[in-house]
Amino acid sequence: MPLVCVLLMMMLPLCIVPELSCRGKTDKPQPSEPTATFLQNQPLPTNMLSVAGQPFTVELAFTQQSRYQGLMFRKELAPDAGMLFIFNRVRSRSFYMKNCLIDLDIIFIKPNGQITKITTMKIPVPGEPIKFYESSGPIKYVLELPAGTAEKLKLRTGQKINIPPRIRRIIPEPD
Repeated sequence: MPLVCVLLMMMLPLCIVPELSCRGKTDKPQPSEPTATFLQNQPLPTNMLSVAGQPFTVELAFTQQSRYQGLMFRKELAPDAGMLFIFNRVRSRSFYMKNCLIDLDIIFIKPNGQITKITTMKIPVPGEPIKFYESSGPIKYVLELPAGTAEKLKLRTGQKINIPPRIRRIIPEPD
């Protein structure tokens, strides 16, 4: 196969994967970014995660596409469900809620499982600027749970969440 064809095939995914929202990113995206729905209704791998002694079934978002998609377009999230974003690099992260239909608690977590920040992300109000939710330092994981869960569980910064070995062994796609 000619080198030009190989290079084009390698670059094609970079051209067709648009930026999405309701996900983490270091640079703040522009609200006018295109929206894609190519991941809707595609199940992600799941794992049990104990948070303050309560079991949660969390979807694992460790590919670029799954992290971009996040919980966009979800109309509900079971009280014992969530999404765990897994990043390849430990650094500060920023999330926003464009195209998200439910309020969520967001928990920023260091590689050792220590919670660094907890906040509730609200559904965006049409016509108002999109709000960004930023970590308070470098993190490896972000856990999204139904809004109010962190308060019910009395989660606080400094507490630890035990990240199971199966999750710690995941090698996420670069972001």
